[in-house]
Amino acid sequence: MKFSSNHISAATLSGLILTFLGFTLLTYLASEHIFFWDTVQLASRHAHFYYENNFNELFLPDEIDSGHIPFFGIYLALAWKLFGKSLFISHFAMLPFLYGIILQTWLLIKKYFPPQFSLPVLILVLADPTFLSQSILVSPDVLLVFFFLLGLNSVLNHNKTFVSISVLGLCLISNRGVFLSAAIFLMDIAFNINYAQLKPAIIQILRRCLLYLPAFLIFILYNLYHLKAKGWIGYHEGSPWAPSFALVGWKDLFFNSGILVWRLIDFGRIFIWITGILLFFMFFRENFKDQNFKKLGIFLIVSLIVLSIPLLAYKSLSGHRYLLPVYLIFSLLTAYLIFNKIKSQKLKYALYTISLAGLLSGNLWIYPEKISQGWDSSLAHLPYYGLLEKMHIYLNRENIEINLIGCTFPNLAEQRYLKLNDDDHSFHPKNLETDQFVLYSNVYNDFEDYEIDILNTNFILRKEFRKRGVFIRLYEKKARYRP
Repeated sequence: MKFSSNHISAATLSGLILTFLGFTLLTYLASEHIFFWDTVQLASRHAHFYYENNFNELFLPDEIDSGHIPFFGIYLALAWKLFGKSLFISHFAMLPFLYGIILQTWLLIKKYFPPQFSLPVLILVLADPTFLSQSILVSPDVLLVFFFLLGLNSVLNHNKTFVSISVLGLCLISNRGVFLSAAIFLMDIAFNINYAQLKPAIIQILRRCLLYLPAFLIFILYNLYHLKAKGWIGYHEGSPWAPSFALVGWKDLFFNSGILVWRLIDFGRIFIWITGILLFFMFFRENFKDQNFKKLGIFLIVSLIVLSIPLLAYKSLSGHRYLLPVYLIFSLLTAYLIFNKIKSQKLKYALYTISLAGLLSGNLWIYPEKISQGWDSSLAHLPYYGLLEKMHIYLNRENIEINLIGCTFPNLAEQRYLKLNDDDHSFHPKNLETDQFVLYSNVYNDFEDYEIDILNTNFILRKEFRKRGVFIRLYEKKARYRP
């Protein structure tokens, strides 16, 4: 049974409005946050290139060219040209796509849930910690999620125009979007082709391919032009991310499989996975007779397979955000089992509450100091912005220039790329043998365990700021260890 009535109850409408307002408020509260994690390059540095060159060149310099079609950087630079270059404008440039995600998620929910459950399901899906974290960053993944959800709804609605728009958007955002376009295509031919006879089915598939042709041609032509102009596609040997694209052997393949499972259950998602798996087996026979469940299952399986390919095959393409569509679809699938299979209202809302509370708890998960975590993938990183600002104030007061301080990703870019000001100063890449000062935070994953030990042995703690499990420390080398 589908629940696709166009009627919206007053309660549902009020809930939708509150959801829009809630994400507007989150955007406002984050609107002075500096660029963080991968957004320093994928958003700020890309946009600066186009903004400062007035869009006179298409290809980015090699040192910041990630191999993607640079649509997101161009979009952000256009926003700066129209409304002014500021952190406020950068964050609010994400809001139309956040609104689009809310709307597309709700439209998807309408198809599979009775109206009275649409708002609780919407809250559960959008409560994913990685989505919440990305939603307050100036992140291309916000656009990626929007176009993916638009594609799903367009496939289900047989809307050919929006199918083409969605896959075009995906291909323009990143190479990962190309994988998601393939997922949209697979779901399209699975749901919208009549396979009763082979020859008509093949003709239908070929006609359906035409919807994907514009996006495919733009992607191919861009990369061919890029290859001719620069001699490489995707990455080059000298690029800082080239090691991430090293193909792995069988041993590392098993290691990456473990990382994949960790990413899926990390930051509170283990609660929703346990709930979903338990309910899957509880209603095992019934599920395989349920067409809606099978459709949602196909969404999940296809998305997981296509997004797992680069994560498993390459050395370091394992960021939490790479699996965002999978997180959202699995939350939707678990919600479907909770609200459409369980008869007891008490049990229904008990499991819902556990799942939601588990997801929200993920924003409080902070691992021990020597275990790296995806700091851009939960709201646990929020204190970092204020702590870093306090450290800058301290450094200014003590007359310690930041270019004399060793540091690491994501705090190596010039201040103008982080804060959108005119400050060209930056920290320099750490070298614990020669640096007198080192800035260290548990938010920085690029400190090896032995380097942390060296800081605690050969350096003195000059200053520390700490809040809710996040800390930032300035170390000064002890006199006897200075070169």
